[in-house]
Amino acid sequence: MILCNLVFTFTALTFSAENPIRFRDLLFEDIKVTEDIHYGTNKSQAGLTEKLLLDIYEPANDTMLKRPLIILAHGGYFLFGSKADMALECENLAQAGYVVVSINYRLIDVAESVLSYKRAGIDAISDMKAAVRFFVKDAATTNLYKIDSENIFIGGYSAGAITSLHYAYANTLEDGFLMGGEDMLEYISLHGGIEGNSGNPGYASNVRGVINIAGSLYDADMVDAGEPVLFSVHGTADDIVPYEIGKSGNSDVTTEGSGLIHQRAAKVGLINQLVTVEGGDHFTFFGCLDCHKKLRSFVFENLK
Repeated sequence: MILCNLVFTFTALTFSAENPIRFRDLLFEDIKVTEDIHYGTNKSQAGLTEKLLLDIYEPANDTMLKRPLIILAHGGYFLFGSKADMALECENLAQAGYVVVSINYRLIDVAESVLSYKRAGIDAISDMKAAVRFFVKDAATTNLYKIDSENIFIGGYSAGAITSLHYAYANTLEDGFLMGGEDMLEYISLHGGIEGNSGNPGYASNVRGVINIAGSLYDADMVDAGEPVLFSVHGTADDIVPYEIGKSGNSDVTTEGSGLIHQRAAKVGLINQLVTVEGGDHFTFFGCLDCHKKLRSFVFENLK
């Protein structure tokens, strides 16, 4: 395990000068980053063993003993990308006082097909669940990272958002069958079931909420009452992941985007907020400072 502790000072962001509130406003200028923490291990679709790594972002010299945790996953069509891609988003949230994590997860290393894309989603969910359990385990044992296991949010961008949405809302074998029939159920069964087998067994993988940046679900009706709260940002002109319904990325998999997901969330009474960016493309979140503020406010307002 390679550990690298770095402290950055950010001066470009505007910090709250009057009556700032932790978890809602930017309070911390110095961020501590710990890289390449080994949180799990599993095999790729090609059968190669992969060591799963994550990076941790937290306020430097923080004295709070029980802190909400946000775990983020990068985009890249399930074909490419790395945990470093989410660095700026992790830094922003850590400056508000959160412990923020960016994970690597298994990517497609076989021929691209509808089946390999769907299996990649299952693999990514399994890996993210192992990451959640890693921190729940730590909180119950050594408490090195000082997180509040009752306030864990998961999320990501594009493929990472798709992973997080399915983690939270496609959480039964019936949902797995809807995604891919008997072939998908067999793949899930052979790879650790709904909880997956990427590491840290025996600990809970429950989450409080989901942060969806330009993501989609196989079927918006997978969202049910009583499930994790949901915050989304999505541009209406997204031509990579549909705002409503369409093909996702380079795949031939049809999914339903934030527009339909939040209609369903409202229908079942799930706490949710959708920031719709009219005319926004797939990358619109990254230039939207107001979106970052709304994200922090939503998480703050929905902490237990």
